[in-house]
Amino acid sequence: KVSDGAAPGTPVFEARRVACEMCDDIPCVRACPTGALDPELEDIKDATMGVAVLVDPENCLNLQGLRCDVCYRNCPVAGKAITLEAHHNRRTGRHAVFVPTVNAEACTGCGKCEQTCVLEEAAIKVLPLRLARGQLGKHYRFGWKTKEAENGA
Repeated sequence: KVSDGAAPGTPVFEARRVACEMCDDIPCVRACPTGALDPELEDIKDATMGVAVLVDPENCLNLQGLRCDVCYRNCPVAGKAITLEAHHNRRTGRHAVFVPTVNAEACTGCGKCEQTCVLEEAAIKVLPLRLARGQLGKHYRFGWKTKEAENGA
């Protein structure tokens, strides 16, 4: 939305209304007048349009114990971008709930999950990367990552 600070002419989409169709030939890249879409993008599954976030777990039908799974089943990168993680159902004490879990590294931000969520207001939404992901301060050091990089792992 322009009111969110995007410059006029910047291509935007509202995932709830019309999600990205994940076209193999990526016609939007060629049509983009602003360069907001990476012209070097060759595989739509490598796109980074945003990231899906389960913003309302209290109303997600899966977390209520119902088998909805619509966001998972409609994800073009299902099994990688969205997985269903089994958790104990605290309400019944004996059943499982399957929590939609987003892997931000694999999520393209296409919006299929948000568009197809069966709730009146989607429980899962695509957010801009800057809002959805934290940023690690430069003062943090992970010794194991440094060691893995040095060992070529």
